[in-house]
Amino acid sequence: MKRETGNLKFRFLIGALFVATSVQAVEFVQAEQFVSPEGETLSEEIWISAQTITIDGDTSNDLFAVASAIDLNGTFHGDIWGCGKTIRSAGIFRNDVRLAARTAQISGTLHGSLVAAGTTVKIERTAILYNDLLCLGENVITEGSIAGDVRIVAQRVTLGGQIKGDAFVTAQEIVVLPNTIINGNLIYTAPKELVLSPSVMLGGTLTRKLNPAPVKNILKPNLVGHFLFGLAALVTGLVFNGLFPRYAGGSLNALRTSRGRSMLIGFVSLFMLPVTAFLLLFTFVGTPLSMLIFLFYLILLYLSKIVVALAIGSAILRRKEFSKQKVAAPLALGLLIIYALTSFVAASMVLNILITILGLGALLLALFKKPVLVVQTPDAINETNPGE
Repeated sequence: MKRETGNLKFRFLIGALFVATSVQAVEFVQAEQFVSPEGETLSEEIWISAQTITIDGDTSNDLFAVASAIDLNGTFHGDIWGCGKTIRSAGIFRNDVRLAARTAQISGTLHGSLVAAGTTVKIERTAILYNDLLCLGENVITEGSIAGDVRIVAQRVTLGGQIKGDAFVTAQEIVVLPNTIINGNLIYTAPKELVLSPSVMLGGTLTRKLNPAPVKNILKPNLVGHFLFGLAALVTGLVFNGLFPRYAGGSLNALRTSRGRSMLIGFVSLFMLPVTAFLLLFTFVGTPLSMLIFLFYLILLYLSKIVVALAIGSAILRRKEFSKQKVAAPLALGLLIIYALTSFVAASMVLNILITILGLGALLLALFKKPVLVVQTPDAINETNPGE
């Protein structure tokens, strides 16, 4: 019964996020392993949280997937949102694809735009992209055929294959492989001047933007201001924990015990809450609600790093129980670690996205958690109040 109640509350939370944007049926799946075999069609919009996800069949609607390993080999007619350690996309994608992973490999056919972020993002030789590409990461490799424009921000970029549009690249190191074809312009920002091989075909111009400082610097330029923001977060976190100890404790517990749910809800909410607020602006009575949702969204975004910092600090200091009287040390330690890691330019964006997703999901889970009603017997009440 307890598990049933938890699942109902979780489904209600997911439904609340989309009530203003969609009336279609939504299916939520949480399992160790999810497999959709070839020949099967997933007709409803589906959100999956699992250790491994393999889809060889078709999807008729949008797909939201969070897992350690994701394999997308079927035909996908809706938008794709994927978050995990390893994502392999070898299928046919009729709409936009958005991926965030440690390693993302794209070898299929994409008719919509592709947004990919991760430590390593590789567009394989077999990949065909009919639209634009945006990549953020440490190591980005493109060897397939891309019909649209390419925008890449990374530490190391390797360009190959064919790019029919313009290419905008910002990186510490750029390599253009022999026999690469770029029909448009190649505009790049890098510490060293780029020299192309004679076998490279460039239809437009090669332009270097003389602004290599953001890529050259390993650390953020204003470290003092960066850590002052961390100090402000510490003060805000102490006030938040002092005023709302139950909510803070519930968010911390959600992050500890329901990491998969927190990541899935945070990933979906990060994009859909502002979309919901925007769409409500066009309704007759929705403007005040839209403003409230957007303000609520901004507050949760800021508090997300406080919840994650508290979880990190508590884990290091081995604080299993939450106490508002002893929250300063773990919160300060967690924030110090977060702001130290995000002071590196290469890691800042990926870490901030991951922290925001985890913290946002935990805060929303705790917000919709029903308080537990404790029922005492008359004997227990007499023992608690012996003088009465």
